[in-house]
Amino acid sequence: MSRFDKFFAGLAFRGSTPDYEPGDVIEVMVTGTEGGEAVARIGDSTLRIEDAPADAVNTRVLVAVDAWDDAGHRGTGTYRETVGESAF
Repeated sequence: MSRFDKFFAGLAFRGSTPDYEPGDVIEVMVTGTEGGEAVARIGDSTLRIEDAPADAVNTRVLVAVDAWDDAGHRGTGTYRETVGESAF
């Protein structure tokens, strides 16, 4: 193994378009609303959150992913609970 290979061993880049499976429970930051539903933006992807409280914007919440479109980088999820507030 060359020095170059050793230096870069284990290096990976994180993508801006994650993929999820229905049933995954993830923690996200609610960044806004669209059409009356809370929305979380994860990189270049968008997750609409059904049943989120009206004051959910700028909070961290747990969401169960209901559907995810890998090609469109969009999905829907169901609100579980609020786990924190924005650090800003």
